[in-house]
Amino acid sequence: EPGHTVIIDVGALVGGYHSDMTRSFVVGDPTPLQRELYEMVLAAQCAGVAAVGPGVPASHLDAVCRDVISGAGYGDWFTHGTGHGVGLLIHEDPFVNRVSEATLQVGDVVTVEPGVYRGGFGGIRVEDLVVVTSDGCRVLTASPKDSPCLPSRPTT
Repeated sequence: EPGHTVIIDVGALVGGYHSDMTRSFVVGDPTPLQRELYEMVLAAQCAGVAAVGPGVPASHLDAVCRDVISGAGYGDWFTHGTGHGVGLLIHEDPFVNRVSEATLQVGDVVTVEPGVYRGGFGGIRVEDLVVVTSDGCRVLTASPKDSPCLPSRPTT
């Protein structure tokens, strides 16, 4: 229906290894609230990607994303962890959440996927897959994410 948010979470399996990516869309034109929330989630996600590096506690990465969303007044809409490792399993260590005791290491492949969800509204999530490098990370996801709530015509 026009006005609905649609979250598309996709991945692939190649040679036994998984990938993971999420983008959010709005059917029709986004409302001001949908645009605001998309920009906020995107800002949180970009801040999270920028915080990835070797020696970074996974709980710190979660806090970086969570702080952006909480600072905008939507902390109670962020109801899950920020990410997880991806490899031979689609969800594996290191898990990126408030209580994680993991520390990111060079070679770890993790998702950075903050999102907000509310009954009667729907949700918005932006997720990239990154590999931890010696000086930060390399983003493995190539799909655009810079347009607020990428508009999508209804299908029939």
